[in-house]
Amino acid sequence: MEIDIWTNKKIVAGCISSDPEARRVLYDKYSAQMYSVCMRYAQDSENANDMFQDGFFLVYKNIHQLKNADALSGWIKRIFINTAIKHCKMASRTILYQEMQHANISSVDWNEADSNLGIEEITKLIQQLPVGCRTVFNLYVIEGYSHNEIAEQMEISIGTSKSQLHDARKILKQKLADISKIKRPIPGNNE
Repeated sequence: MEIDIWTNKKIVAGCISSDPEARRVLYDKYSAQMYSVCMRYAQDSENANDMFQDGFFLVYKNIHQLKNADALSGWIKRIFINTAIKHCKMASRTILYQEMQHANISSVDWNEADSNLGIEEITKLIQQLPVGCRTVFNLYVIEGYSHNEIAEQMEISIGTSKSQLHDARKILKQKLADISKIKRPIPGNNE
């Protein structure tokens, strides 16, 4: 069946009754977008795949809790973000961090980065961030959460959230500067 003829209400009802066709339609409709969410939070594709599988497991397991079928898209995204945060918390518990230096560097110019790099290249840069920085960066810059919300979600202080965001921007700005040096020819060098 075509996805277009499936309303959110029909998808939700079908998933609640364990209809495999409804589950397939839900997966087909949201899998690409949710995998993109996972890739932004993950360090690599293997980690993203784990988040992705866990996210869809939770969607199917808890879809009966969805009160309003019109909110399906946001509800699914929330599950995937929470799943990504959970994975990042687990990863951060196993990784020892060195203190990152603090400097007064302005934020990354994402409009410039977006015009010079593709989405995949930007995603790879974000994936190279330390777990805490990557998680806060995604939540604040991409998802639009406030530092208060991030602190509550990640069980950290507001100051730590702000510091992690600052460090993420600093690291990304340096990586973007390094990339632009590689892409720009050196004046006077006609090789």
